[in-house]
Amino acid sequence: MLANESCLKNRITKLFTLAILVSAVNLAFAQEQEDKKLGIDVDATYVSKYIWRGYDLFDDHAAFQPSVNADLFKTGFSLNVWGSIPIGSGGDGINDWQEYDYTLAYGYTLFEKEPYALDLGANYIYYHFPKLNHMADTQEAGMSVALPNLIKLGDNALVPSYYTGKLWPTSSGNPDVAGWFHTFGLSYDLAIPKTEYALSLSTDINYNDGMFGSDSDFSHATVGLSTNVDVGPITLTPFINYQISMDDSVNKENELFGGISAAFSF
Repeated sequence: MLANESCLKNRITKLFTLAILVSAVNLAFAQEQEDKKLGIDVDATYVSKYIWRGYDLFDDHAAFQPSVNADLFKTGFSLNVWGSIPIGSGGDGINDWQEYDYTLAYGYTLFEKEPYALDLGANYIYYHFPKLNHMADTQEAGMSVALPNLIKLGDNALVPSYYTGKLWPTSSGNPDVAGWFHTFGLSYDLAIPKTEYALSLSTDINYNDGMFGSDSDFSHATVGLSTNVDVGPITLTPFINYQISMDDSVNKENELFGGISAAFSF
C-alpha cells in the first residue's frame, strides 16, 4: 500500500510539474495578445458555520473566508489563495484551526456549443494550518466533469457534475487523513420573472472513502439556494444551505448554514 501511495504521489507531482511548464508556455504566448489579460477576482465571505465535505470544522462557529483568484491570461490555468478564519472563537482552541488553501487549477471545455459539451477540470490544493506547525497540513489532487448543455429546462440547463479528489498528508502530517472523496451534483439557474436576477439551485450527494478515518460510505447530501445582486462594481451573493448527514463518523447532526459573499473583479 505504501508503495502504491508513493507511486501515486510521484505521478501527481510529475503531472503538476508538467502543468506548470505548459502554463508558463501559454503565459508567454498569451501576453503577446491584447485580448488575453490577467483576470483577478477578490472575494470576502461570511458563513454562519464552516461546513467542509460534511464536517463541521469550527464546531458551529462562524467564519470569515477571503480569497483571491487569478485567471492566468485565459489559458485555462488559475491560481487561488483562500482562507478560513473563525469568528468569536474565545478560548476553546478553534482559532488554532485557521486555514489557508493554495490551489492550482486547469479547466477546459470540449464541444462548447453542442448538447454533449463537457466542462473538464483538474486541481491541486495545499491545505495549510499555520498555527499547528504544519502537523495538520494536507494535499489534494482532483478531477471534475460537468455537462452544461445536456438537460435543457426552459432558457437554462440542469447541469449534472462529478468531482473526485484524493487527500493525503504532508510528510509531517497524520496518515489517517488520507482517502478519496466523491461528489455527484446537480445545479440549475431559475430566472426570476420580470427581473434580471436568477435563483441558483443546487444539490449534491457525497461519498467519503475513508478520508479522516471515516467509514467508507455516503456521508451527506446538501441542498442550496443563492442569488447574485450587483451593487456598483461589487457582486453580493447571499446563500443558504441545508445538509442531511448520513454517516455519524463524519457528522452526527444535520446542518443549516448560510452567509453572504462580496466579490470584485478587475
